[in-house]
Amino acid sequence: VYNFKELRKLLIKKGYSFSSDGDTEVILKSYDYYGRECVKFFDGVFSFCIFDSETKELFLARDRLGIKPLYYKINKKYFSFSSNTRALIDKNDNQINHKSLHYQFTLHSVVPAPNTIFKNIYKLEPGHSMTISSKGQISKKQYYSLNDIALNKKIQENEILEESERLLIKSIGKRFYTADVDVGVLLSGGLDSSLIVAMAARSKLSDINTFSIGFPTIDNEVGDEFYYSDIVSKQFNTKHYKYNISQDHLFESLDNVIKEMPEPMFSQDSAAFYLLANQVSKKQKVVLSGQGADELFGGYFWYEKMNDANGSDSERFMGHYFDRSHDDYCNTIRKEYISNNYSEELIERLFAQQRDDISYIDKTLRIDLSTLVVDDPVKRVDSMTMAHGLETRVPFLDIDLVEFMSSIPSAQKLQNSGKYYLKKIAEKYLSKDLIYRDKFYFPVPPLKILEGKFLDYVRSILLSKNCSDRALYNQDNINTLLLNPNSYFTKLNGNKLWHLALLERWFQLNIDA
Repeated sequence: VYNFKELRKLLIKKGYSFSSDGDTEVILKSYDYYGRECVKFFDGVFSFCIFDSETKELFLARDRLGIKPLYYKINKKYFSFSSNTRALIDKNDNQINHKSLHYQFTLHSVVPAPNTIFKNIYKLEPGHSMTISSKGQISKKQYYSLNDIALNKKIQENEILEESERLLIKSIGKRFYTADVDVGVLLSGGLDSSLIVAMAARSKLSDINTFSIGFPTIDNEVGDEFYYSDIVSKQFNTKHYKYNISQDHLFESLDNVIKEMPEPMFSQDSAAFYLLANQVSKKQKVVLSGQGADELFGGYFWYEKMNDANGSDSERFMGHYFDRSHDDYCNTIRKEYISNNYSEELIERLFAQQRDDISYIDKTLRIDLSTLVVDDPVKRVDSMTMAHGLETRVPFLDIDLVEFMSSIPSAQKLQNSGKYYLKKIAEKYLSKDLIYRDKFYFPVPPLKILEGKFLDYVRSILLSKNCSDRALYNQDNINTLLLNPNSYFTKLNGNKLWHLALLERWFQLNIDA
């Protein structure tokens, strides 16, 4: 909770005393004073559970955007909760949620709350609290929604640039000042992390350590951005650490990477974050990272394509965001798991929930920020770094910055190939060559171009008895993919064969082991 010091002062004035200097006691005494409304006063990222000894109630809450996870399980005997699904998995009761499976394969591994891949495990929605009475009665309350934010259509460009720059600098500073240890930056060499470094250095927040990771290049798949991260490090005089990960090291780590996932995550960079955090955690306990900038400032290539497309809101979204069509999904998964086009139903429902007085692209960015970002890029970096005890903070998802940028009409954000406003701000800090170069989606080439022992690993998983007994996949489809392992990719260039192997291996490590 980033504003715990301010809350602490306020509570002291109300007569409370404190025996510690951290935010945990502030949360507890805020609950004592404000009751369930306490969450509205917290500025930060959190998930927690409080047992009220007077009312015999459990009170659980998750931060506004859901940066921190909160999983739970309910049955007739007990209620349990955790920051990870693995603590809740029952090897004798692990039925797959058919709806979630559809989400998994079409929405970039996003399974929106309250669902998880299992029927009997849930996650609390972002911006929600939950109360469980002494009699076991459960009630949920949504305490925050981006839908409450109206557009400011009269604001001028210079005002947008000044205020968004101010709020981003403030957000970065907040994440430095509230840490009781030195703070580093995960520096990919892209615009977002480079701007974080630049603003932190210009603000003289501290001496900054920066960290980058790279993998071997395979064919035309480049495995690092060291050229650009070196430029940024040199410009702002950071102490820069670069880690070259060999194919052998990556291969030996795969089972650990997959096992540490709280939910199956197809993206190749999960392995990158895991291996980077393994090294960084030896030098830092807190780092900043650039997740959320694309969703906030309109950076993804598909936004412009959606905006220019014809059709209903959901048709435009599905045509450019979905990894797979429903037909492709039906060809991949056995018919016992197939019923409705759940992902289409979800997107139609999400668009229907948006305000009527905002544009299509405004709705799309709000859906991304409120529902999708937390279960894709944020979950990847948070879970993979926390596996090594490394806390990653995401300044682009500061609630003040999110609310301000959500009040700005989004059409202009898409200019100049996206991130129009962020690029304009960055011109004060970084070279135009870095700012306006083509966007680089960080790959891990050995997990995209499957060869040698990586292909053998995938083949052994998909042809195993465990996989056959699970009877999840269409065997004919597996055989087709194995014949040409590097010919079938999703719209985001993920290897379809790797996706199948990862999900199956996650089940093997978390259920079968």
